[in-house]
Amino acid sequence: MKRTLTAITALIFAVVIFAHPDADKIKGVWTNDQKNIRIEFFKVPSGYAAKIVWFAKPNDEHGNPRLDKANPDPDLRNKPLVGTVIMYDLEFDGKNYVSGKFYGPKRGVIADCSVKMISPDKIEITGKKGFFNDTKTWTRYK
Repeated sequence: MKRTLTAITALIFAVVIFAHPDADKIKGVWTNDQKNIRIEFFKVPSGYAAKIVWFAKPNDEHGNPRLDKANPDPDLRNKPLVGTVIMYDLEFDGKNYVSGKFYGPKRGVIADCSVKMISPDKIEITGKKGFFNDTKTWTRYK
């Protein structure tokens, strides 16, 4: 019984020591510089993810919802873009969100990504594919 109690105490201590209370600061809705898209970061078992929650122009020229037409999976090409997860597997390393994946629905490609908190209301999202990389600044939507 004493060993079990010691093991449980050690486990609780390890969880408290290695928990990152700052990690959840990314949670919430963010908008790009053009203010034409909003994404929401949320916690998942593997770390953090982000999905599209709003477009300035949510419909195509025919008035239909914009679809994920370039998705490499043909079964997902008729799915609306709003609600699509575009970042996943982001791990908080104590300072930044790293080792993530970014899905670019415009071209249907997946790239590596990371997110850096510049301030409580500003982040830099960097996507990397091969020798190419691109960094965009996003602002917390209020």
